[in-house]
Amino acid sequence: MQLHPSWPKYSRLVALAAVLGTAVAVLVAPTLAGATPPPNPSDQQLAAVQQQKATLATEVGRLSGQVVQLTSRQQQLLAARELAEQKLAFALQKLDQAKTAAVTARLAVTVAQGNVVIAQRNFVGYAQAAYMNGDITGTTGSLLTAANPSALLQQATLQQYQATHQITAVAAMQRATVAKSNADAAARQAVQRQQQATSAAAAAKQQAVTAVQTAARQRQALQATLSANQTQLQSAQLQLATLNNQRATFLAYQAEQQRLAAIRAAQQLAQQQAAQRAAQQALLRLQQQNSSSGSSSSSGGSAPVSSGPAPTPSGGSWSAARGQDAVARAERWLGTMYAWAGGNASGPTYGVCAGDGAFNDCHVDGFDCSGLTLYAWAPYLYLDHYAASQFSQAGAYHPSVSNLMPGDLVFWSADGTQAGIHHVAMYVGGGNVIQAPQSGQVISLAPLDQITWGYFGATRPLT
Repeated sequence: MQLHPSWPKYSRLVALAAVLGTAVAVLVAPTLAGATPPPNPSDQQLAAVQQQKATLATEVGRLSGQVVQLTSRQQQLLAARELAEQKLAFALQKLDQAKTAAVTARLAVTVAQGNVVIAQRNFVGYAQAAYMNGDITGTTGSLLTAANPSALLQQATLQQYQATHQITAVAAMQRATVAKSNADAAARQAVQRQQQATSAAAAAKQQAVTAVQTAARQRQALQATLSANQTQLQSAQLQLATLNNQRATFLAYQAEQQRLAAIRAAQQLAQQQAAQRAAQQALLRLQQQNSSSGSSSSSGGSAPVSSGPAPTPSGGSWSAARGQDAVARAERWLGTMYAWAGGNASGPTYGVCAGDGAFNDCHVDGFDCSGLTLYAWAPYLYLDHYAASQFSQAGAYHPSVSNLMPGDLVFWSADGTQAGIHHVAMYVGGGNVIQAPQSGQVISLAPLDQITWGYFGATRPLT
């Protein structure tokens, strides 16, 4: 078909659109009509694979639930083990204090005995000198030998002083002996109590370790079974997906054949409609060429960014400078090994070994969680080597997470109570804390929300 150059521009466009519409309709329809029908799986095949998938999915769901329960139980057991470690560290601290008190008592007894010896020696010396001079004659002798009443009075006074001095010395020796006996008994009782507490804590820790190991083995076995069932489930899902895809492809083929039949039946009408649309578009373009367009403008801006709430005043003797100092003292030991029940106000100490050989921390010089925090704040306050005590002992103000300041102590509890606190760390700023995590690891920085489960609260020391 040729287009005469004398036709108007839009007439030429209309004719061209009609030609192209006809060509497209003729070329497309025969190509789609000749497609080969795809395979069509039966309803029985689809139902069998669907049933297999449902059975395996049920089993995987059951096993997954058991794994979740065991994981939660394992976390509880880990918390119990950490709590047992904290109790042992506290018992060892009290044991050291009892030993120190016993040594102090013995030193006091030694001083008292020394004073008694000096008093006895002075009295014996006086008695010997008096005997040699013939002064010890009793009251009658004094009356006979005294040169005058004044000499008699002086001699009597001297004898009275000697007797009193002797009684005082003997009484002091007796008091010192009784004090020594009481101190020795108290020290023995204190040592015995702390040894019992140490044994109890060690036994609790051993039980917790055994329970954790048992739960871990059970969890591994369940995970192995779960993995095998998941493999079968994936195979069934793949098979079902393949059959579903084949069925969907066949249904799409049928729909396409129906669509092509409708296209062929209405081909002439479609060509006419296409020609009309092409003519309308050509006319519209010519009209647009003779018209002008307007202009547009745009503007933009940004909203101010508001800052968060200011930290709540803490009061007491706390200050931001002291909090930063505590952080600096703790960060000095970054990279130092964790030691089970290790660390004190002076620095790292050797930890405690587990009875089953799981932890050989008696050969490790380092800190546990509460040992690190009590060391960090040691220049300003005394803290027990026990995370549960530190929560209330460190201060009275307990800030929320949004109001934490560097130096604040943060705690985790297994059961939501203060007695159940099993871990403590120190906030350093920027959403991070410094902590002594667990045996085999080192003191490190970590995000607060990634430490452990069961967050309990925080304390600002010196408040």
